Amino acid sequence: MLKALIAFSCACVLIDLASMQSIAAENVPKELVGSWLAEDIGGGGVIDDLQSVLEIREDGTYGGMAGCNNFTGSFSISDASITFGPTAAARKMCAPAIMDQEQKFFDTLRSELAWRVDGAKLTLAKADGTPVMRLVSTDSRAGRAEVTLRIPDAGAVDRQAVRYSCGGETVEAEYINAGPVSLVTFSIGGTYIVASGVISGSGARYAGGRYIWWTEGEEATLFDVTKGEEDPGVVCEKLE
Repeated sequence: MLKALIAFSCACVLIDLASMQSIAAENVPKELVGSWLAEDIGGGGVIDDLQSVLEIREDGTYGGMAGCNNFTGSFSISDASITFGPTAAARKMCAPAIMDQEQKFFDTLRSELAWRVDGAKLTLAKADGTPVMRLVSTDSRAGRAEVTLRIPDAGAVDRQAVRYSCGGETVEAEYINAGPVSLVTFSIGGTYIVASGVISGSGARYAGGRYIWWTEGEEATLFDVTKGEEDPGVVCEKLE
């Protein structure tokens, strides 16, 4: 019985590669080529220390590790959209939570997606601009720090991603709430900002370094305190 269970847990059956449609991508954008680690799938985050990696290659193929199983396939490019062809993957079984993330990862790649690269970040989105997966280049991870906060009696962490138009620049802000702690993170003008919630008479006010991020209704305003009290700030309008 034990041998049977071990054999089942280690079984790796590849989908018939002959059934895959070969899709060649011509002139794959250089900024898209590379290995990308998923940081968020469908707005639900990802499991800490579980790596779902998407490799996009210049020959029009893709692959990687979804979390439990390796996979491979081919894709096509059209302007700012990418279509991933059928995926051939191993069928090894892992813990339910891991398999759930892997399935969400695969499901996300089943439709035509808009793509955008911003520095070391890759965002895959629906046609209406709604992000479905956020990834970071694995090449950049050596130069970035990971910070883990353990907050007593927080219970759960609520994360919400909101897109804004700030003076013509699209900004993706992530609001993180855990117990008494409220944070917002975003990048604007090449600057990465982490701001913490502070007391506000109206709306929600966050402060980080030299910046104040103030939200009221569907808008947010970014102030640079080094510019003095007369700074009108940059008005950011929420995008649908």
